[in-house]
Amino acid sequence: MGWRFWNSCLNVTAQMNEESGRRRHFYRATKRRRIFGIAFIALLLAALLALRPAYHWLKTKRADSLAAKAERFVQEENFLEAANTYRAALQLDPLGYNPLQGAARLATRLNHDEALGLWDQVVRLPQATSEDREERAAVLLQAGKFPAAALAIDELLKQNPDTNALVLASRYSERTGNSAKALEYARIAMKRAPQDEIAQARLAEVLAASLKADERAEAREILWAVAAKNGADRKSAIESLARAPDLSRDEQTKILDQLHTLDPFTVTDALLAADLRLKMQPENTALIIDEIIARWGTKAKLEIAQWLIAHQQFDSVLTLVGPGERRPQLLLARLDALAAEQRWGEIETTLSRKDLSFDSVVVEAFRARLAAARPLSLNAEVHWNKAITLAGNDSSKLRWLGAFAEQCGADEIALRTFQRLERSPADTSLALAGQQRLATKMHDISAARTTAEKTLALHAADPNAQNRVAYYNLLLEKDVSANATKAKELVAKYPDRLEFRVTAALALLRQHDPGSALAQFQGPPIEWAKTPPSWRAVYAAALIANDEDARANELLKSILLDRLSPEEAALIQRK
Repeated sequence: MGWRFWNSCLNVTAQMNEESGRRRHFYRATKRRRIFGIAFIALLLAALLALRPAYHWLKTKRADSLAAKAERFVQEENFLEAANTYRAALQLDPLGYNPLQGAARLATRLNHDEALGLWDQVVRLPQATSEDREERAAVLLQAGKFPAAALAIDELLKQNPDTNALVLASRYSERTGNSAKALEYARIAMKRAPQDEIAQARLAEVLAASLKADERAEAREILWAVAAKNGADRKSAIESLARAPDLSRDEQTKILDQLHTLDPFTVTDALLAADLRLKMQPENTALIIDEIIARWGTKAKLEIAQWLIAHQQFDSVLTLVGPGERRPQLLLARLDALAAEQRWGEIETTLSRKDLSFDSVVVEAFRARLAAARPLSLNAEVHWNKAITLAGNDSSKLRWLGAFAEQCGADEIALRTFQRLERSPADTSLALAGQQRLATKMHDISAARTTAEKTLALHAADPNAQNRVAYYNLLLEKDVSANATKAKELVAKYPDRLEFRVTAALALLRQHDPGSALAQFQGPPIEWAKTPPSWRAVYAAALIANDEDARANELLKSILLDRLSPEEAALIQRK
């Protein structure tokens, strides 16, 4: 019995030891497998992490390759394939510099809305250059995004600006109504790069818009030089010359010939050539207009309609743009022509169309114009007020509404609209210029003086603004001594500026010095028929004060009293 018991115990012990051994072996094997598994996963992750940069590098290289291919399509003017290829490149590398920059340039060239968004992404990249920032600023300016454009251009000007940045600053200043700054930046650009055709063209553009004959002559001289070089800016130089107001007959003929050598010959060139022909051959007006409509009326209907309106060819507009037209800009042109022809019933029918896609501001403005043409002036006021309310603080709508109301002769409405537009920092100069025009037209010298002072506060160094404030103060006989001093300073600095000499003459008349007042008009002959009535009134007053009655009477025949303010009319009233 005993030995069996012990034998059984030994067997149990052996089995237990065997089982324990198996368990230890299993646990060791499991542990090794776990370690091997973790190691394998770690190695796999490491391999993946190592491969990821390589994969990204391959995607970037492929995206850059596609961008280069797209650029070749652009050079071939295969813009559809270029756009599709850039799109494929951006799918591979959404933040790739080359695909983004190329796509932004293509969108800019094609004038597509997405250009600005693409440039915004480009300039955020570390590879972005000053040229990229300049191109973005140009797109902002073209889109009328003046606050953003101002910030972008200011940044460019802080960083030793090149010619392009200065030209952009000049264009921005011009677009926002600061002609003095526009000229200043253009001259700086020209001074830094005298042979740069872009700088030359910009300076010529600014000078060409000047009221001074000598500055317009300087503009033509620059443009002829650019046109003669046969460079990249030859086309724009010839087009600018075609717009110049002081061309001789020989110059007109020469430019007309050069316009027809331009390649491509665009609708803009065709219209400039037609304008020259109308000046040179007014007896052929009907033929010239028929030729323009026949060649361009289908391809560039909007441009032709707007050109016809500018030339008061309203019947031709109504023939070109039919009553079933649905495109808003063309329909606007038709409405303008109908209004000019006083076809109010047709305007009312058009405004009642259910498929009309005009902005509500435009609809209300035209309803106001319609009501004003009928014995419904109260209704006109209601529609104008509604249009202003609907425009809200939208600067683009306010700009359009102010210009439209001014064009319609609704001066009070236009003034209110420009006063609201003044709240937009980017549009302040433009709004003040509008208020200045209207106050002058309404012969409200006090309002004109207030507006001039606001403009001077914005542009303290602008001699034009300084002169306007001095002129209005002298008319109102306020601070005569101080304003007379300022007027004389401006004449000493700008002796060729006739408007400054007019203000100085007024100052001298207020100081009871008629001889010196008349002396302001000595020098080369002045074409008084081309000057504003207010300038002629000051000159006539100087003649009267010097007992030059015969010359004064001859000049007074050309002045309509209703074109003068009460203060200006008082200058030529004999005592």
